[in-house]
Amino acid sequence: MRRQVGFAFAVVLLGMMIMVACTNHNKKAETPAVLDVKIDAPDHIDLNKPTKLACVVTYGGEKVDDASEVKFEVWKHGSSEREMLEAKHDGDGRYSVEKTFTQAGTYSVVAHVTARDMHNMPKKDIVAGNPEQAATADGASENSQGSAEEHHHGTVAISLSSRSFEAGKPAALTVRLSKDGRPLTGATVRFEIWQADNKHEFVDAKEKGNGEYEAMAMFANKGTYLVKVHVEGSGGLHEHQVEHVTVH
Repeated sequence: MRRQVGFAFAVVLLGMMIMVACTNHNKKAETPAVLDVKIDAPDHIDLNKPTKLACVVTYGGEKVDDASEVKFEVWKHGSSEREMLEAKHDGDGRYSVEKTFTQAGTYSVVAHVTARDMHNMPKKDIVAGNPEQAATADGASENSQGSAEEHHHGTVAISLSSRSFEAGKPAALTVRLSKDGRPLTGATVRFEIWQADNKHEFVDAKEKGNGEYEAMAMFANKGTYLVKVHVEGSGGLHEHQVEHVTVH
């Protein structure tokens, strides 16, 4: 009798385990695949030389070789003119286009990708010319439009408080963020710092309140540095902006 009860219990337990396993498998199977696009372009480019702007497209971890549309939107900071370039498929999920930049400055590149009835449009900032040329060009463009202190990316405004520091001394990098005219709080902010082709340094910022974030850094050498402000927040918010700072 005991053996029969034990056998019945084992059968019931085995059945429950199979049901749980099937349920978990179905949940995994029901997880929707995601269209992922990663831009492959240099941080710095030389003027008057053909530059390849590329992106790698995957869906559910697999390379996409039959995207419906892949275009690169390019514009120079401070300019209202935008160029839309149609990319060609290089194979293995990679799409690219060649462009020659003739003017120094900071450019935004957005990859517009449509595939599997989904759309993704990541953005990357690149600097054309050497940092000194780019800083001068960007400053002239910003002044001509009356916006030297603040750039707008979508609905997020990013404003770096200071662009002048001393070499070899602790420097407080402070940025003010606002969205739809109100201080942006609860964001994750990181500063990416580099000079010319030197190593990139990442510094995490702390929130001070009222949309202000600060991080301490150290600029070892004199000259022009590039500082990219990375901002992430709720609702899939992910913005970034490149600034030029002068170190005396």
